[in-house]
Parts: sequence; C-alpha cells; structure tokens
Amino acid sequence: MKKSIVFLFLSAFTLTASFGQFSPNCYALKDISVIDVVSKKVLQHYTIIIHNNTIETIGSVKEIAIPDSVTVFNYLGKYVMPGLIDTHVHLATEPTKEDNRARAEKDLKDMLVSGVTSVRDMAGDARALGSLSRDAGLDIIISPDIYYSALMAGPGFFKDPRTHQSTQGGVAGEMAFMKAVTDSTDLRIAVAEAKGSGATAIKLYAELSGELARKITLEAHRQHMLVWSHANLDNASPLEVINAGVNSISHAAMISGWYSRNVPPVCLKPGLDKLFWDSLFRTLPVADYIKAMRANKTILDATMLTFDEAGTDTSLPINRRLAWLAMYEIGKRFTMLAEKEGIPVCTGMDVDNNKFVQREMKFLVKQCGFTPMEVLVSATKNGALAIGIEKNVGAVEKGKIADLLVLSADPSADIANLDKVEVVIKNGKLFNAAN
Repeated sequence: MKKSIVFLFLSAFTLTASFGQFSPNCYALKDISVIDVVSKKVLQHYTIIIHNNTIETIGSVKEIAIPDSVTVFNYLGKYVMPGLIDTHVHLATEPTKEDNRARAEKDLKDMLVSGVTSVRDMAGDARALGSLSRDAGLDIIISPDIYYSALMAGPGFFKDPRTHQSTQGGVAGEMAFMKAVTDSTDLRIAVAEAKGSGATAIKLYAELSGELARKITLEAHRQHMLVWSHANLDNASPLEVINAGVNSISHAAMISGWYSRNVPPVCLKPGLDKLFWDSLFRTLPVADYIKAMRANKTILDATMLTFDEAGTDTSLPINRRLAWLAMYEIGKRFTMLAEKEGIPVCTGMDVDNNKFVQREMKFLVKQCGFTPMEVLVSATKNGALAIGIEKNVGAVEKGKIADLLVLSADPSADIANLDKVEVVIKNGKLFNAAN
C-alpha cells in the first residue's frame, strides 16, 4: 500500500511544477542524512515525520515506526538541512521602480526554490515590505518568510536619495519606518511607531552617538523589538555600538572605524601585501571588540562578498576601489577572528536580490577560512538567532517549523553541494527546485 501512495505522491509533486508546490498533510522523509547544525554532525539513516507545518518526529530509521496513513518519501542517499537564511537583503528601497512588486516576487520565488526560506530586510519602504511579508507568511506568494526593520539615523542622513525613494508619499526622516532621531526625540513614541509599521527590529544607520544608540536599544528591547546596527555610526565607534547592547552589527569591514570616504591614505596604494594588512589589523582594538561582543551576545552580520566585489570593480575610480579593498582586508580578518573566538557570524549578501546567500557562504569558505559546517551553522542557526526566530526555525529539530532543504550531496563535505537541490520545504510545503 505504501508503494502506491509514494507513486501517487511523486506523480502529484511532479505535476505541480507549473506552480511549484505540493502540500500533503502528513508525510515522512525516510532514510535521509540530517545535517545537524547544533551538534555539527551528519546523522545517517534518519526519518523525519512532518505534520501540517511542523517537525513532529525525528530519529533513526530503527527507532521510528511510520504509520500506514503517512505518505512516505524515501530519501536514501540524500541530505536534509535547515532552510537557508539571508540576513541582509534590500527588497524595497525603490518599490515604484527597480524594486517593483513584480520583480520582488520573481526574486523571492527564485530565492525560495534555491533553498532560502527566510530573509532579513535591512531597511526600505515598510509599506511594500509589510505587504510582501504578509503574503509570504501566508504562502500566497512563493517566497521566503520576510522580516524587516525600521531605520533610525541622525537628521543629516536623510539627505541620502535612497531614503526619499523609500518614503514616496511621505517625508524622509518623518516616517515611522524611516525616522530622524536626536537627543530630544521621544523614543518611547518613535519605537512604538516603528513597531506599528510591522518591523521586527530597529536598524541604526548613521550619525548617532553611542549614548543615543544605547537609549534607542534600551527602549526597543523594552518594547520587545530587536536592534540591528551598522558597526560604525559616524558619531559612535564600533566599541560604543557594541556596548550600546545592539543585537547584531552589520559589515565586518566597518569594524575599522572607516567608511570608504575616510580610509587612511597609507591604505590607498596598489599592491599592499598580506603582511601590511596583518600589521594594520593588529593596531585596531579588535580584542576589545570581541570581548564586548561576547559580553553583549552580539552577532556579526559580516557581508564580506559585497566589499570584495566593490574592491575589484574596475568600473569604479581607482582610489574608491582601493578604499573598498582596504575595508575588505580589515573585515576579512575580523570575520575570521570572530568565528575563531566563537562569536556568532550570520550570512547576508547586501547586493542585488537576484544574487543569493549561497554566494556569500561559498566566499566565507574560500576566502575567510570557514569550514563548510561552520558556514552552514552561520546560514541557519545563527541567521535564525539574528532575526529572533530561533525557537521556530534554524535547525532540524522536533517541534520546529519544517523549513528544510533537501540536497543530493553533502554540503558539509563540499559547500558547492548547496547547488544540488532536490526539494525545498517551507512551512511544511514542498517546492520543486527545478521550478
């Protein structure tokens, strides 16, 4: 009887390629190898039973008896891991133009069928993001789940044209999700308004002092919101940002205290070697940063690939390119140090949304010395922690939502195997990776 059920299930799943998903009520992934990002081991010959959208049972094939009523997917020789999490996307900077709804839905669909089941948007038009997030959460659109931030910065930052693109119909700096703050701002109201926009967190961006960052963070945490911050806030050093108590800092390259416009001239020379960068890195108070991050449980959103790509972009003027390269060299060393010291590192792209987090993961292995298993932890368990959804996703565990990625080869042996997608499971629904 089970064989016929499997045949009917597989036939139905194949026929759904036109819309890409199939949703049995209860099914089992039998005899599959589990990438356990908690123990950092590969568990062979396991069975996982998924009921509705939740992992109901998990254990070795010998331990788990599958009821006759359960549809069985025999996955001998396949591997299952948590769905990937991209902790740095920008889906709605300019939703009336480049980031229009049609493009956003296409990019999100492509992300999901590649294996990305959750994303963290790091500031944009919350009106567009709220609509996308709702439809993604209800599985109305084929998309990862979307969690987004409301941005706070000093008044001067809102000259940036991107803020005007994200607030059309309103005033940049005066919107609940794009707010100029000063020492006189009523933070209780500002945070409440940000929360009302549907945001999961406050993003701290620029022109804020360490003390103001600390006050925003305290109020956000009081109202049960997270705080995601740039590592450098112009008026607050990286150490001040970390000690403000923020939940994560973005851009390891900013740990230098530089932006691309203020890199020291000594760094703007072609051909500087590894010894130069190692020596310069040792002049920074990186041990203090690590100590503070450990004490404050700060997560590092490294975004290394975007700095590397800017540093090698031949369309940029040479000095600007060298400035990005200098920041990259510092960020690379800090990312490696953070991983070595046990600071959680998550994975985010921070480039065009049609370039997915798998590229950042491969980069961290190739250029930053991560093992494949370490980077799998970064893109799952640590990503969930950064967003604050670790109770529900980020590991293959009983009771967690079934956000899973099934692969035909072991990604912990070779990170390139991330591309060998068989099936993506999001919220218990199965998606044909070829769609």
